Amino acid sequence: MSILRFLDAFFVRGLATLCGLLFAVMLVAILGQVLMRYAFSAPLSWSEELARYTMVWLAMLASALCARKGQHLALIGAEMLPPRLRLPLRLIGTVIACAILSVLFWHGWDPAERAIRQRTPGLGLSMSWIYAALPTGFALMILGQLLGLFVPEEPAPAEPAAH
Repeated sequence: MSILRFLDAFFVRGLATLCGLLFAVMLVAILGQVLMRYAFSAPLSWSEELARYTMVWLAMLASALCARKGQHLALIGAEMLPPRLRLPLRLIGTVIACAILSVLFWHGWDPAERAIRQRTPGLGLSMSWIYAALPTGFALMILGQLLGLFVPEEPAPAEPAAH
């Protein structure tokens, strides 16, 4: 297994696992809030905030996973093009996407740095952790774009013919 394939597998499995964990945390926080509010008339002060910030991180990390799988709108119809046009189109799309994501990364870094001293009201976390979802997500999207370009998808195993 090449180093790129290993990195790609680690990227996809790691992000998928992290997204699943973040979704579970968000679900437990929301269910806990509903249970405490309506069953015990004692709402939790921090659960809504936890769910909100978890959703922000989940959206950014899941977007990176989608970028790796080539599931952005620009290239969904590329499979219908002749094979000789697919690679140049994919290369141009990746370059444009990486350029835009680089600009977004650059502009997402500043708020994360400036929010170091701000604290969230319910959890007491530094707002930098929340704002860091943006540059982290954009950097992972760039990595996903590049991995998608250099590591071809494994073809799905063929199903046996029905007799």
